[in-house]
Amino acid sequence: MEQAPSNRIEDLIRERARLDVELERCKELVTILLVDIVGSTRFYDEHGDVAGLVMVQKCLDLLIPLIEQRNGIVIKTIGDAILARFCDVEEAVQSAVQMQSELSEGNRHHAPVDQIHVRVAINVGLALLKGNDVFGDVVNVTARIEGATEADEIAISPSVYEKIQHRWGNRVRRKASGVELKGKLGKLDLYAVEWREEMSAEPSPPRPSSDQLIKATGLHDFANLLRPSAPGSPVGRSATPARQPGLDRTAVLGAKDIEVEETPAASIRFVLQQVFSDGSFGQRHKLDHPGMIAGQKGEIALAEDPQIAAQHARFTQLGAEVYVEDMGSSCGVYLQVREPQRLKDGDIFQIGRQRLRFVAQAQSIRTAPTAAPARTAALTRPFAKATAAASLFLLDPNDRETDRYELRGIETSFGRSKGTYTFRDDPYLSTVHARIKLQDNQYFLEDLGSMNGTFARIRKRALAHDGDTVMIGNEMLRIVADRS
Repeated sequence: MEQAPSNRIEDLIRERARLDVELERCKELVTILLVDIVGSTRFYDEHGDVAGLVMVQKCLDLLIPLIEQRNGIVIKTIGDAILARFCDVEEAVQSAVQMQSELSEGNRHHAPVDQIHVRVAINVGLALLKGNDVFGDVVNVTARIEGATEADEIAISPSVYEKIQHRWGNRVRRKASGVELKGKLGKLDLYAVEWREEMSAEPSPPRPSSDQLIKATGLHDFANLLRPSAPGSPVGRSATPARQPGLDRTAVLGAKDIEVEETPAASIRFVLQQVFSDGSFGQRHKLDHPGMIAGQKGEIALAEDPQIAAQHARFTQLGAEVYVEDMGSSCGVYLQVREPQRLKDGDIFQIGRQRLRFVAQAQSIRTAPTAAPARTAALTRPFAKATAAASLFLLDPNDRETDRYELRGIETSFGRSKGTYTFRDDPYLSTVHARIKLQDNQYFLEDLGSMNGTFARIRKRALAHDGDTVMIGNEMLRIVADRS
């Protein structure tokens, strides 16, 4: 008998969730090297296409063997650039040093107009390997680093510096702090390998922070990354909450010298615990297979709330975390804010029964109508054009913007009876519930120990941890590790 369309759709959804998990498990920690010929466009313009092609090919013929001699694998050449990967980060750095040294020696015998210069960027991070190709954010980050690299320079990420700082003979200097990489969230510290003898000798920079390592590697699942110990120093121990799927216990940053206690992640299973508004608990749903669907007609049945879609959210265990995915619901999926969370333009969060959309700084925005008298918002007249600091818009049940709240100063707080803006008619708000702080020209949302929590809508998918609460419509589901 032919399978019903709805059943086929459910099977496809489960299969996709299974493949997502498998892809996560297939990721490996690799070193990516990107080398780019400087000034090739000018060379083409001055010498013509044929001479330009000859110059680029001569450069590639010199550089590719240097990569392969150090056990690197050339993934592809992109015009005048080479993308390669290494298993050993030290081999990648030595390859880059040899490139710069040989080009420098060759340039001594040519006029400046005929000299060849390159810039090299190196990063260590998670990637998905398919055949000879590599996919993942580690490649994107490496490309952004290359864009911030000067001629004759070897720029490295925090994860590369963390790995080579005690094992590499050449000096490393801090290149720049807090570099904004185009198209990437957050700022990255960059370092440079001093490959020439005449380069200035400076004290070694301090070790990168865990936050910097996370941004470089893509290991977002770790609260604290494993760090390799210096030779001769006591063996380091890192209190890492979970093993990364697809990595063995000593794989992170090639940590041969790390001693790590085994985490019995395989014995941990998660349940979704229904939480009522009075704090009591309801039904428990075991996450006993990948891709479990929550919704009106899902395996995790939430049929009492009309705001919940037939298939609203999908839950999959990934090691010691749970992968939560919004399946395109109109009302969204919200995750409880436990740590300060950076706000991006268009982000939506909920405090009590108030849903608010964040509008980024210095945008020309449409001013919403005047707030209700019960609220303490200072507002302007409808539909005026204004360039203001960042703002919040209150949303009605149909996602229409109603009241506008400007974020002025370093901190803006919200509560039922105290704060910059108050919502006196909302019994689900605490006296002072949450705040938004301005720090380094970025806005961060923070819960202030409220009774009912602050929830941020996930964009598409997010990782949740033991004790996190997910809100779907008016339903609260707490993620609980079941180690029994």
